[in-house]
Amino acid sequence: MNTEERERALLKLVQDERDKACNQLLAEAAERAAAITHEAHRRERALLHRRVVAERSRAEGLLRAAAAERATAERRLGEAADAALLAAAWPRLREQLGERWAVAASRRQWVETTLEQALRRLPRARWTIRHAAGWPEEERAAALARLGDAGLPEPALRADGDIAAGLVVAAGGAVLDMSVAGLLQDRARIEARLLALAARAADNTQAEERA
Repeated sequence: MNTEERERALLKLVQDERDKACNQLLAEAAERAAAITHEAHRRERALLHRRVVAERSRAEGLLRAAAAERATAERRLGEAADAALLAAAWPRLREQLGERWAVAASRRQWVETTLEQALRRLPRARWTIRHAAGWPEEERAAALARLGDAGLPEPALRADGDIAAGLVVAAGGAVLDMSVAGLLQDRARIEARLLALAARAADNTQAEERA
C-alpha cells in the first residue's frame, strides 16, 4: 500500500468515526427531544386534567347552589301559598260552623255529639251548660230529657253571648268546650290537617290530568 492509499484509508477511518459520533449524538439528541416532548405532553395532560377537574367541581358547585336556591324559592313560595290558603280557610271554617249551628238537623247532631262526649268524660255531678243564644226551647227540652234518661241531675242552662255556636259543658271543675272557639282551639293541628287535605286534593288533580 503506497502513501496515497494509506492516506485515503486514514481519511475514511476518520470519516467513519465522525459519522459514527454524529449519528450517536443525533440519536441521543432525538432521545432527549422525545423525552422532553413526552414530559411536556404529560405535564400538559396533568394541567388539563386539573383544569377539567376544577371546572367540573366549579360547575357542580354552581349546580348545587342553583338547586339550593331553587329549593329555597320553592319552599318560600309553598309557604306563602300555604299561608294564603290558611288565611282564606280559617274565617271560612268559622262561617261553616256557624252555618251548621243555624241548621236544625246539624245543630241537633252537634248537641247530641256534645252530650255523648260529656257523658263519657265528665263526672256525674250537676252540670252547667252554656250555650249560644237562640237555642230553641224544644231542643233544650230534648237535651234535658236526654240527660235525665242518663240519670243526671237537671243541669243549669245558661245562654252566653260570647258563644257564637255550640255548647260548653262544665262539671266538677272539668270543662268540655264544644263551642266554635273550643273546636278551633288547636289551631296548629287544624291547619296541619287543612294543608294535608289540600295537598291530597292537588295530588288527585294532577293524577286525573295525567290519566
